Amino acid sequence: MLKLAILVAGSLGFLVSYVHGDEGSPSVLSATNTTFQMHSNESTNRLKAEQDRAAALDAALAYAAKQHDDIIRGAPLPPSRFPFPNAYGEPLHPSPDYVNFYVMYDHFPDYLLCQYDVSVKNYNQSNEPKWFKSSLEQTRRLGPEKFPPIKWVAVIICNETEWKDANTIDQAHKVGAIFKACDVFDSACDLSQLIVHADMDRHPLFFDPERPKLFPDEQHRWMIVERHAATNSTATGPDSSK
Repeated sequence: MLKLAILVAGSLGFLVSYVHGDEGSPSVLSATNTTFQMHSNESTNRLKAEQDRAAALDAALAYAAKQHDDIIRGAPLPPSRFPFPNAYGEPLHPSPDYVNFYVMYDHFPDYLLCQYDVSVKNYNQSNEPKWFKSSLEQTRRLGPEKFPPIKWVAVIICNETEWKDANTIDQAHKVGAIFKACDVFDSACDLSQLIVHADMDRHPLFFDPERPKLFPDEQHRWMIVERHAATNSTATGPDSSK
């Protein structure tokens, strides 16, 4: 009987200690509240992220629907659908190095986007002026009639040897600059001087895996254009404020 009484008393003491917490030790209730708060914050963050993605997807769907309706009504093709003079065929046959690749985004209709790929093991910034000049010369030779009406030519130099996977896309796009289209196509304008006075952007592109792929530009954001358009008020359409 004495052993039974001691056992019962010990059990009661343990229960009291569990509920109230021993003096000088962390409170079990406090720890439980902290854990609950952490899970609550994580749930809130996940919910907000899901809501943001849903809103972006809705905007992309609405944008795509508008494009479809415009085409049905016989409206001109959007800039992203223009037949650009790119030296490539299928996705398995990309454009060669040291040759421009052109694209336009519908929500930045004043900008011709030009990626100039180089392939070097040791990237040297001192080579950039000649690469920019080569890119602009190619565009000038083609002439403005090969492109939709534009106000700006944005050029990004990309080092193909540094582009290994999604994590290295931003790193591979080394530098960008924006030029007035009228200057690029003016044979009397010295391209070397344009490059000397151009503002160089060392973070011209951002790979955004969260962006819905329904946008014409999908997940490769030309941040150099987004920043330039924000100060020149030339951007239109969804997502132009980002």
